[in-house]
This record gives sequence, structure tokens and C-alpha cells, in this order.
Amino acid sequence: MSLQPTRAAIELSDVSATQNVDIAPVSAPAYLGYQDILQALQQPGGPNFNLSQATRYWYILPLQNTSGREHTTFISNPRLIPVPTTIYLLDEKDRIINVINYDVDDYELPHTFTPGLTLPVSLAPATKNTVMFSVETDTLPHFPLVLRSEAAFSHHVHERLLLHGVMAGGLIVLLVYFALSHLYQQTGARFWLAGTCLVLLALLASLQEPVARWLSFMQYGEYILSGLGIAFLFALGKFTHALFGRIPLWLRIINLSLPLVILLVSVLPLWPLPAYIEFLCIPVYGALQILLCVLFQDRRILSLSRLLGVAWLLLSLSWALFLVQFSAVALPLVAAPVSAAAALLSGMCILAICVLLAERNLSRQQINTQARTIDDLNVFYHLFQNSAEGLYTSALDGTLKTINPAMCTLFGYDDEPQMLRSVTDTSDFYADPGQRDVLVGELLENKTVTGREIMGRKADGTQFWFSISCQLHKDKGETYLSGSIIDVTDKKLSDINLNYMATHDPLTGIYNRREFEAALKAAFAQPDPVQPIILLYLDLDRFKAVNDTCGHKAGDSLIKELAGQLNTLLENRGTLARLGGDEFGILITTLSQTAAYKLANRMVESVREYRFSWENHVFTVGLSIGLLNASKYECDPDQALFMADAACYLAKQQGRNQVYCYQRHDERLQKYEQELDWVHVLNKAIQGEGFELFYQHYRPLNSVPRGDCYEILLRLRLSDGTLAAPASFLPTAERYNVTARLDRYVIQQTFSWLEANPAYLEQLQYCNININGQSLADKDLRRFLLTLFERSPVPGDKICFDISETTASAHKMPIQEFIETFGALGCHFALDNFGSGFSSYACIKELSVQCLKIDGSFVKGLLSDPLDSAIISSFKNIAQARDITTVALCVEDESTLTQLGRLGIDYAQGNVIASPAPLSEFKAL
Repeated sequence: MSLQPTRAAIELSDVSATQNVDIAPVSAPAYLGYQDILQALQQPGGPNFNLSQATRYWYILPLQNTSGREHTTFISNPRLIPVPTTIYLLDEKDRIINVINYDVDDYELPHTFTPGLTLPVSLAPATKNTVMFSVETDTLPHFPLVLRSEAAFSHHVHERLLLHGVMAGGLIVLLVYFALSHLYQQTGARFWLAGTCLVLLALLASLQEPVARWLSFMQYGEYILSGLGIAFLFALGKFTHALFGRIPLWLRIINLSLPLVILLVSVLPLWPLPAYIEFLCIPVYGALQILLCVLFQDRRILSLSRLLGVAWLLLSLSWALFLVQFSAVALPLVAAPVSAAAALLSGMCILAICVLLAERNLSRQQINTQARTIDDLNVFYHLFQNSAEGLYTSALDGTLKTINPAMCTLFGYDDEPQMLRSVTDTSDFYADPGQRDVLVGELLENKTVTGREIMGRKADGTQFWFSISCQLHKDKGETYLSGSIIDVTDKKLSDINLNYMATHDPLTGIYNRREFEAALKAAFAQPDPVQPIILLYLDLDRFKAVNDTCGHKAGDSLIKELAGQLNTLLENRGTLARLGGDEFGILITTLSQTAAYKLANRMVESVREYRFSWENHVFTVGLSIGLLNASKYECDPDQALFMADAACYLAKQQGRNQVYCYQRHDERLQKYEQELDWVHVLNKAIQGEGFELFYQHYRPLNSVPRGDCYEILLRLRLSDGTLAAPASFLPTAERYNVTARLDRYVIQQTFSWLEANPAYLEQLQYCNININGQSLADKDLRRFLLTLFERSPVPGDKICFDISETTASAHKMPIQEFIETFGALGCHFALDNFGSGFSSYACIKELSVQCLKIDGSFVKGLLSDPLDSAIISSFKNIAQARDITTVALCVEDESTLTQLGRLGIDYAQGNVIASPAPLSEFKAL
């Protein structure tokens, strides 16, 4: 049975060059043979197979030769990855001439230097043959057929040989160039370009017969091509990273992961993918590289990113031209191997130019950096040579390597060569060579040492102090020590002097109070001392007479001589310190109480026998000593010093020139300690923790009130909550000179209250504030008041200062100066408790006051004692003669108030008018 082909036979005499044949395959089940296919083709409706079972595809190509000579043609199937194929060669009567297998490990066709299957077919004159290609696969394959004449095929083979040779030669040249230059320059871009060329050479070789057969390309071709594609993209990704070092790490990871994603998508597709995806992989990856170049390009070489874009466009074009030869995708491209090769080589050459541009830019930067480094080194060398500090470098073993001129000057050498010759070991710098070992040990532990002060030795052997700062550094595998040295001899001596001054009394040379207290604390910190802690508190008697008679210079000389005498008697058995002007302290921890008592008495006798001469004056002084055995009492260092001071006070109270041993149950001592406790309470209260201001109204008796008149009173809130009147603490305040601070506190708080209550200030006529005579002589208080009146809105004519008659008689001169100063500001002044002293009339005569406040002792007996009435009348007459007002104090009943009015007294103050109340609860009368 002859075959009726579905299309006309191809005349071989007409195949003069190359002819592409488009054949529609016949789909059939795998169990059908070629005869079944031929019979099906003879049926009227054509083949009618169950396409759902089709796993074999038949491509039928009829050939005929009507010429008078034999013709040979070459049938090629140029697939990138060949598929197993069985070829049936039939004669005119569909009888088998030959069956050829083209399968894995069963290649019956000879190989040619062309990809895929190539079948030579020779037809005798006037014959007709049929070629049937049987392809068994699950999906319809792309199976293009190309017919070439013998001459065209030979030309095609030679053309491919030439093209592949040119491509291989160009890639080998680039590979060798990049590989060798990388070994010299060690640049990452060259290495990865060499890797890219190697991958392309491997791809070029794997596509050709017989290499494809050796690699079982028919079976593993997809994996081989995918692996080479991944390597290609990975190498170019690393190339981009090498050119643009500013790309962050996370972007680099994403960039290098994309080729793997492409591999997984192409080799193991989880869903159907369009055929054009393989065309887009390189262009898309190239677009990403171009984007990275634009984002992270060096602004100094903008052309680099442009060239890289051109290179990727050429590589993408080469890829497209390469694939169109083997793909069934309809693209508006013409299969052009030469164009693909040209685009590939051009792209690689442009990448090489990119490397050169980047390296040239890097070279320029390195040159600029080196130039700056050289400039910096010159500057550093200039600083090194002209530095005022001694600079040096040495090895760890002490060998001196470099020095500067200041180093030579510092250690007394003429110049650098002389010093380098003379100093064989830097331990010669130190007065104690062992100091260098300590310094090196610290350096090895901490790597740096700063500002260490060490005693050094100069070339002539003289010693001096220097400060050294140094550190370790490595150079060419060796460890060196670099340091700077400055002369701190003057500073060190100054520090020694300052330390001496901080711990010693500048006049006597013995310890000062600060060091004495430190020694006392150290003694108390000792656990279980063998001997008791003995404190001697010494106070010179009649020292003031020397100062007042001969001046402070004489007094200083006396103090200095007595300090030396006491230190000699002490014989290093204790610590002697000057605690104040004429007060000394001795701490003894090496003697018993009895021995310390005897030593104290010897000191008293020695000072009593001492005669001080100064400019024809001879003075005798005394010494009072308080002795405390601190080990007998539960006390801290501060309390111990306080107790010794109290004992010294009693020694003076008992007649001076004696030693008094502290006894806690002595009533006199307890009284003195109570006074000191009051001083502590007063000082604490002044800081704002106890004092409260009260007020008491007084009013006119024979006129209409023109405003509020009240006196400010001071009360002290004790720890048990009770209020103490001034009579309880004022004597102690006067004895210990605290009154000025008390008066300042009262004045400050009163003014603050008036400023905070402008309504009360507006209706105020007089606000009386008591002020002590000692305070009136205090210049600091006077300056404080002047500043207060200048800044405060409180007018001076509303303030009246009450001055006690008893203090006025003792401080007339400073009181008069005070009255003149603040009287000019409008202030008023009252003589308080008038009539209680012996000089009442003298005070009112000499002091310019505007008010007399009659003592309450006369007011209380006014109704019962005619003498009190006469005295008050005399006070009124004296005040009237001076044109000053009178205020009667301690008015307790209405009868007394009425009688005072009859006597012509101007104002009355007492509980019958208003009791004292807290100022914070002020109410108008």
C-alpha cells in the first residue's frame, strides 16, 4: 500500500541551501507502530485517535528526487535540549529501509558540530522516500526541522565552527586577562568577570556535539543549563557588588537570591508559566542590577552606571537572539547567531571597560588619599619635631627607636643621635628602673596608660618628676610602645606644698583642724585599741592681752613659739594640731589616761613658766586643758571633740591654768553642754526648722487709731512641740554671737510676710521688730538691711526697730550709727524696757529715738504703788520734753489701761488689748 502523504513531497533538487519545514505532528498512543500511523493517514477523515492517550508524536516528511542524479540532504532538529527520537526511513512502498535510534546512550547517528539531531538522507535518481520521526513524550514538543543541501550543510558547519571559535577565543582572552590581572590587583570585579567568562565557555561547549552526548545532555540538559545560568547570574551579581561597595548587605542577599528563585521557578514549576518567561529572566535581572547602580553609584563617576546599563542591554539582546534559535515562541526576532555572539562579546567588553573605569576612579581616590596621608604625615612629623612634649617610641624590651628634640632637652642630651647612642634601655629614664616593668605590665593589661607621674633621671643623674602617657601598637608584626613625657616637677612640688598646706597650719607648721579630725576618725575606726583614745583640748589664757597690746604680729609669734614648745613636750607620743586662734588639740593613742594626765600637767606648768617678750613688753600666759578618755564613753569623733572642748571650758571656769578630766555627771559640765545644745538648736532653727513668728497688737489710748500697730515676737518650736520664749534661748545666743543671725532671720521673714500680704501692708502704721545690741554692731547685718530696703516695697516709715535699754547702754556708738543710717530711710526707733537699767536717762538723752516702751515692772504695780505711778509720770514728762511717744508694756486689765490714759501715756500693749498670736493667722485689731 502506497502512502498518500498529507502534504506534497519535497523535491530534493529544489533544496539548494537551507529550508525550514513546518510539519503538523500526528498524535497517537505509544503502542501504535509506524504502519498503524500510515494506515490511519489513508482513512477518509484522517487519523482518529483518542488524544487523551496520546504520548507519541509522529512527524512525517516525504522526500523525492526526480532529477537524473543522486542528491544528499541533511535534516536537522536544532533543539537546545534534544529529545529521544526514533527515525524510520521508508521506500516508495512504505517498506523500511532503515530504523535509527537517537536516545540516551543509543546514538546511531554520527555526531556533527551542530546542536541536536542531524540526519543525512541520500536519494537515488527518480526515487521517493519517506522519513518518519517518532517522539515519545507527555506533552507536544517543539520539533523544528531544517533541510540543507550538502553544500549548505558544509557551509553551515564551517560557519558555526568559525563563530564558536571566535566566541571561544574572545572569552578565553577575557578569561585569561581577568584571571591574571586579578592575581596582580586582587580586585573582586575582575575575579567575578573571569568567573562569568568561564561559565560562558562551559555553556558554549556543552551545546555542541559530541560534548552534549558526553554530558548526557538529552537527560540532564535542563539541569546543566539551569546550573550554568544560575552561576552566570550569580557571578554578575557579585560583579555588581564589587563595583558598588555602598550596596547594603540585605540588598546584596536579595540580589544573590534571585537567580536561585529563577532556577526553582523554571525547573520546578508549581503552576503553568508562560513560555516567554525564559526570555525575561536575564533582562529582569539586568534591570535590577542597573537599578542598584543608579541608587548606589559614585557621583564622581556617573558614566559607570550608564555603561553598565548598555552592557546589560547587550547581554539581554544576546540572550534573546540565542534563544530564538531553539524556541517556539513567536517573537519579532530573526535567528542571528552572529548577532548574538557579537552582542555577548560586546557586553563582556563593556563590562571590562566598567571595571577599568571603576579601578581608575579607585586609583584616583587612593592617590588623593595617599596625598592627604603624606600631608598628614608631614604635619605629624612637623608636630612630632616641634612638640613641647617629649615623644618617643621603643620596643617592649626597652630598645629606644625614635625620639623628638623635646625628648632630648627633657633628659639633658644635646641632640637625637647622641641620645639614641647613649640610651640603650628606656629603663634609664626612671630613677627606679623597676618602674618601667610596672608600667609595661599595666600596658599589657590595659593597652594604655595616661598621666602616670614617675620620678625620672636625666643624663647628668639629676632627678625630676615627669608625667608619662603611652600605649601599645603593632607594626609589621612587632609590638611597640609609644609615649609622651612632660616635665611636671614644678607641679609635683606645688602639689606637695598644697598637700602640706591642706594638712598643716601655715603659722605653726603643726597639723590643722582638718587633719586632726581625720586622725581622730581613723583612731575611732581602729578595732579594739590596746591603749585608750585620749583627747586633750588646749586653750591659751590671757592671749588676747598680747594681741591687744602689741598687735597680731606679736600674737602670731607667741602662738608659733608655744606650738613648738608643746610639740617638744609631746615627743611624738601623739598628734598635735592647731584647732583655732589660740586653741590646740592633742590626740594620744599610746599612753594610759594617767600618763596623759601627767603629760597635760607638764604642759600647763611649762606654759605657766614661759615668758614672752615683745618690744620691751614681757607677758605671762596660761594654759587650760580639757582631758577626755574617749574610750570610756559611747561617742563619735565629733562628739568626742565637743566633750573635750566642754572639759576645757570647765578648766577655764575653775580658775584657768589647770587640767580638767571630763566627768559626765558634773552639773557645771551639763549646764555648759546644754548651752551648746541650745546653740545647735538655734542654728538648725535658723535654717528654717523651728522658728515661728508671732505678733501682738498695741493701740493708742488718747487718739483715734491710724492703722495697725503690732510688735513681731519670736518663738522656738522645740522637739516636744512646746514653744520656747526668747528668754529661754536669747542669753545663749548672745553668749555665742548668734543674735545677728536671729535678727536677720526675723527681719527677712517679716518683710516676706508683708510683701506677700499687700492689704495688711497698706493698713499698717507701725511694725515693731526687736533688734539686739550685738546685731546693731554687725556690719553684715547693716548691709543686708540696706539691700532689703532697696529691693522691698515695704516703706521705712512703717518699720520701728525696738532696741533694748540694757544693750543700748553697752553699744551706744554703733547704735547711734545704725539709727542715723536707717533713720534717713524713714525708720523709727524705740527704746525697749525703758527704766529697767541704771542708764535710762543717759540713753534717752544720747540716742535719737522716737518712742519709749515703759518696762512692764512699773506698769504691773501702777494701781497699788504710788511710786510706780510717779515714775511712769516722770517717763511721760521726759518723753514729752523730747517729743517722743510712750508705750506701756504688760497691760493686763482695764483699770490699768484707764489709769495709763489718765497719765497721758500714748499707747498700751498687753493681753488686755490682744494676746500674742501666730503671724500666719493675723487679724486686724
